[in-house]
Amino acid sequence: MSINTESETPDAQPATTPTDASSDVESEMDVDDATTTETAGETQPEVEPEPEPESEPNSEPEPEPETDAETDVDVDEDAEEDAEEGTDVVTGPPRQFQAAIPGGDIKEFVGTLRAIVDEAKFNIRPDGIRVRAVDPANVAMDDGVLSAGAFESYDASEGVLGLNLERLEEVLKLAKKDDLVEFLFDTNTFKLVIHIDGVEFTMACIDPDSIRMEPEIPDMDLPASFTVDESQISRGVKAADMVSDHIQLRCDETEQAVFIEAEGDTDDVCLELTEDEYTELTAVDAEALFSLDYVKDISRKFPKKTEISITFGTDFPMMIEYEFADGECEILSMVAPRIRSD
Repeated sequence: MSINTESETPDAQPATTPTDASSDVESEMDVDDATTTETAGETQPEVEPEPEPESEPNSEPEPEPETDAETDVDVDEDAEEDAEEGTDVVTGPPRQFQAAIPGGDIKEFVGTLRAIVDEAKFNIRPDGIRVRAVDPANVAMDDGVLSAGAFESYDASEGVLGLNLERLEEVLKLAKKDDLVEFLFDTNTFKLVIHIDGVEFTMACIDPDSIRMEPEIPDMDLPASFTVDESQISRGVKAADMVSDHIQLRCDETEQAVFIEAEGDTDDVCLELTEDEYTELTAVDAEALFSLDYVKDISRKFPKKTEISITFGTDFPMMIEYEFADGECEILSMVAPRIRSD
């Protein structure tokens, strides 16, 4: 992850939303693969180098323009190189994928991913499914693991399926919480067949190479952490949404408390989480500001009555972790901060 400093004054513009943020930050790098060759036996005439122009004595470098950007999530360049070289990286579809899972669990899993992206690579493995995706603006990331133990039946070989999450989420609306959702990858048509209570839906897959490369999770020292019921986070997000486009997390070591805060043009809001609300708390002085739109979208997908663990540091990303499906599904969401400078 690279951290870009954002200039933010009292009149600063609100954080970008997932819709328009994609034009602000882009982590794609174009690599010039062009190579030059010389024909054997040809000689090039020697050319004397032109003298470099002398710099003007009183010239000063032009000041760099100020930027307004959030910390972004870097795509894993090493993983991209491995994929190009074909070293131990499976990029094709699985030779076998047949599974059945309760409707409630798969809807939670897909809904969580859908909060930040519209399509993703499903890395199919014999022990389960892993999906890691970053939003187009490189501000939020999800890393989800759905273990084979979450399924009623599971038989799969290694492979990658590119799926349109918007379409998949619509199909899963046909399933009730306890309905069994059955998946089968058809290796002849390269389509995913979904059975839900007598309904068969055949969905075309997406070329995984057309989907953004999975990001690398950075190794960071985030000193402040706390675990609370999802309802407490939802309360803080709703309160912040009344006054601002930003939300701040602040931890006070002396008071042994965490505060969810927001400052608007005329109104402010603050929710104090005390020891009565915590399951766990590591209180270290820290504060960080985040775009409310991202936090709001992620918090809407929290399973009800689930414990949410959050770690953060001053002007560092926030890590949100939780489990469901009897611990067989693990979700890690990361949101980059907005860096303020006076």
